[in-house]
Amino acid sequence: MDAAVKVAAAVHVGTPPGPLSDWIMREVHFHEFEGLTTEREAMVKPPEFSCFGHQWGVAMYPGGKERSEEGYVAVYLGNLSSENIEACYKIILKHPTDQAQRIYLADQLKTFGAERSGKESWGNSNFANRETLLTYLNNGTLTIEIHLRANKQTEPTSFVPSNPICNNILKGFNNEEMSDVT
Repeated sequence: MDAAVKVAAAVHVGTPPGPLSDWIMREVHFHEFEGLTTEREAMVKPPEFSCFGHQWGVAMYPGGKERSEEGYVAVYLGNLSSENIEACYKIILKHPTDQAQRIYLADQLKTFGAERSGKESWGNSNFANRETLLTYLNNGTLTIEIHLRANKQTEPTSFVPSNPICNNILKGFNNEEMSDVT
């Protein structure tokens, strides 16, 4: 008959993932979107922005990527920092006159690799049809919302084993049979 095993304490190695942060949103405005090139693989890259201690960038391909369907725009979010980060992201496009009408790309927790790792960006090569996006312009500007949330960083859990040497020395000093005091 097996005896029940009771876990007295857990030992953690490294930092356990913390709870997710609140959503942080950045708006990215593509002014004069209709006039942007529709050449396939031609990237439009707005200035980078900072969030969760990392630099981020959006890459839009108004004419699509090589694997995009004809007439579709590709959009990607990328980590431009030298360290990996785990984050949830959403790329949202709201219609300027009907906020309930949206084009939406969301994903669960993903690892955005370090810049130039080949795994630094996530997105969709068929984000939306270009003709549809033209109906989302507000005074010629296409506005995309980037929503991010990441694991909250917690303090590393350190494991320091107890050191019994002090107690053992005191026991030895207080033991008349073992101590050598004359």
